[in-house]
Amino acid sequence: MNLMGRAFMASLDCPFLAADALLEKLHEEGGSKVIIVDFHAEATSEKQAMGWYLDGWVRGVFGTHTHVGTVDAKILPKGTAYLTDVDMTGPQDSMIGSSVETVLERFLTALPNRLSVANGPCMLNSVLVDVDGETGKASLIERIDRRVN
Repeated sequence: MNLMGRAFMASLDCPFLAADALLEKLHEEGGSKVIIVDFHAEATSEKQAMGWYLDGWVRGVFGTHTHVGTVDAKILPKGTAYLTDVDMTGPQDSMIGSSVETVLERFLTALPNRLSVANGPCMLNSVLVDVDGETGKASLIERIDRRVN
Protein backbone atom coordinates (compact mmCIF):
# COMPACT_ATOMS: atom_id res chain seq x y z
CA MET A 1 0.00 0.00 0.00
CA ASN A 2 1.34 3.46 -0.84
CA LEU A 3 0.14 6.45 1.16
CA MET A 4 1.21 10.08 0.92
CA GLY A 5 1.58 12.43 3.84
CA ARG A 6 0.16 15.95 4.02
CA ALA A 7 2.67 17.86 6.16
CA PHE A 8 4.67 20.29 3.98
CA MET A 9 3.27 18.71 0.81
CA ALA A 10 0.47 19.54 -1.60
CA SER A 11 -3.09 19.28 -0.35
CA LEU A 12 -4.03 15.61 -0.29
CA ASP A 13 -6.70 13.44 1.27
CA CYS A 14 -6.04 12.31 4.83
CA PRO A 15 -3.61 9.36 4.63
CA PHE A 16 -4.93 7.92 7.92
CA LEU A 17 -8.50 7.77 6.60
CA ALA A 18 -7.22 6.46 3.26
CA ALA A 19 -5.41 3.65 5.12
CA ASP A 20 -8.62 2.79 6.97
CA ALA A 21 -10.59 2.62 3.71
CA LEU A 22 -7.97 0.50 1.93
CA LEU A 23 -7.64 -1.91 4.85
CA GLU A 24 -11.41 -2.30 5.05
CA LYS A 25 -11.60 -3.01 1.32
CA LEU A 26 -8.77 -5.56 1.56
CA HIS A 27 -10.53 -7.24 4.49
CA GLU A 28 -13.82 -7.45 2.57
CA GLU A 29 -12.02 -9.01 -0.41
CA GLY A 30 -10.27 -11.57 1.80
CA GLY A 31 -6.96 -9.72 1.42
CA SER A 32 -3.46 -10.66 2.38
CA LYS A 33 -2.14 -11.18 5.90
CA VAL A 34 1.07 -9.45 4.87
CA ILE A 35 0.44 -5.79 4.09
CA ILE A 36 3.37 -3.41 3.72
CA VAL A 37 2.92 0.37 3.71
CA ASP A 38 5.23 2.74 1.83
CA PHE A 39 4.48 6.06 3.50
CA HIS A 40 5.77 8.82 1.21
CA ALA A 41 5.93 11.85 3.48
CA GLU A 42 8.13 14.80 4.39
CA ALA A 43 7.75 15.04 8.17
CA THR A 44 9.27 12.38 10.40
CA SER A 45 6.56 13.00 12.99
CA GLU A 46 3.83 12.22 10.46
CA LYS A 47 5.67 9.02 9.47
CA GLN A 48 5.96 7.99 13.12
CA ALA A 49 2.28 8.75 13.69
CA MET A 50 1.35 6.49 10.76
CA GLY A 51 3.50 3.68 12.16
CA TRP A 52 1.79 3.85 15.53
CA TYR A 53 -1.65 4.27 13.94
CA LEU A 54 -1.25 1.11 11.83
CA ASP A 55 0.60 -0.94 14.46
CA GLY A 56 -0.94 -4.41 14.49
CA TRP A 57 -2.97 -3.81 11.31
CA VAL A 58 -0.10 -4.10 8.82
CA ARG A 59 3.24 -5.95 8.88
CA GLY A 60 5.42 -2.95 8.04
CA VAL A 61 5.36 0.83 7.70
CA PHE A 62 8.37 2.28 5.89
CA GLY A 63 8.85 5.96 5.22
CA THR A 64 10.18 7.29 1.95
CA HIS A 65 10.65 10.67 0.26
CA THR A 66 13.44 12.45 2.13
CA HIS A 67 16.24 10.29 0.67
CA VAL A 68 18.02 10.38 4.02
CA GLY A 69 17.97 7.10 5.91
CA THR A 70 17.13 6.83 9.57
CA VAL A 71 18.45 4.40 12.18
CA ASP A 72 15.21 3.75 14.06
CA ALA A 73 14.24 0.33 12.67
CA LYS A 74 12.09 -1.43 15.26
CA ILE A 75 9.16 -3.72 15.88
CA LEU A 76 6.26 -1.79 17.38
CA PRO A 77 4.35 -3.32 20.35
CA LYS A 78 1.57 -4.94 18.25
CA GLY A 79 3.99 -6.50 15.75
CA THR A 80 4.47 -3.97 12.98
CA ALA A 81 7.97 -3.42 11.59
CA TYR A 82 8.75 0.30 11.36
CA LEU A 83 11.43 2.56 9.84
CA THR A 84 11.03 6.33 9.49
CA ASP A 85 12.96 6.54 6.19
CA VAL A 86 14.48 3.75 4.12
CA ASP A 87 16.73 6.21 2.20
CA MET A 88 17.33 6.01 -1.54
CA THR A 89 18.82 4.17 -4.46
CA GLY A 90 21.21 6.35 -6.40
CA PRO A 91 24.58 8.08 -6.44
CA GLN A 92 26.24 7.99 -3.00
CA ASP A 93 28.24 11.22 -3.44
CA SER A 94 25.21 13.40 -4.01
CA MET A 95 22.57 15.50 -2.35
CA ILE A 96 19.46 13.30 -2.45
CA GLY A 97 20.61 11.99 -5.84
CA SER A 98 21.44 15.33 -7.46
CA SER A 99 24.91 16.67 -8.15
CA VAL A 100 26.39 18.56 -5.21
CA GLU A 101 27.31 21.52 -7.46
CA THR A 102 23.80 22.15 -8.79
CA VAL A 103 22.22 21.87 -5.35
CA LEU A 104 24.79 24.20 -3.77
CA GLU A 105 24.22 26.70 -6.59
CA ARG A 106 20.51 26.75 -5.79
CA PHE A 107 21.17 27.38 -2.08
CA LEU A 108 23.92 29.97 -2.62
CA THR A 109 22.07 32.05 -5.22
CA ALA A 110 18.46 31.48 -4.09
CA LEU A 111 17.63 31.20 -7.80
CA PRO A 112 15.85 28.27 -9.41
CA ASN A 113 18.07 26.02 -11.51
CA ARG A 114 17.79 22.62 -13.07
CA LEU A 115 19.25 19.93 -10.82
CA SER A 116 21.33 17.26 -12.52
CA VAL A 117 21.70 13.65 -11.45
CA ALA A 118 25.04 12.97 -9.79
CA ASN A 119 27.55 10.50 -11.24
CA GLY A 120 29.74 7.92 -9.58
CA PRO A 121 29.34 4.91 -7.31
CA CYS A 122 25.77 4.12 -6.32
CA MET A 123 24.07 2.84 -3.22
CA LEU A 124 20.99 0.71 -2.63
CA ASN A 125 19.17 1.18 0.66
CA SER A 126 16.47 -1.25 1.71
CA VAL A 127 14.96 -3.07 4.63
CA LEU A 128 14.45 -6.77 5.33
CA VAL A 129 11.47 -7.91 7.40
CA ASP A 130 10.73 -11.41 8.66
CA VAL A 131 7.08 -12.13 9.43
CA ASP A 132 6.21 -14.99 11.79
CA GLY A 133 3.98 -17.45 9.94
CA GLU A 134 2.11 -18.40 13.10
CA THR A 135 1.31 -14.98 14.56
CA GLY A 136 1.43 -12.86 11.40
CA LYS A 137 3.57 -10.35 13.31
CA ALA A 138 6.91 -8.99 12.22
CA SER A 139 9.69 -10.75 14.12
CA LEU A 140 12.75 -9.05 12.61
CA ILE A 141 13.58 -5.81 10.86
CA GLU A 142 17.01 -5.09 9.47
CA ARG A 143 18.37 -2.32 7.26
CA ILE A 144 20.32 -3.52 4.23
CA ASP A 145 22.59 -0.96 2.63
CA ARG A 146 24.80 -1.81 -0.34
CA ARG A 147 27.43 0.27 -2.13
CA VAL A 148 28.17 -0.49 -5.79
CA ASN A 149 31.06 0.90 -7.85
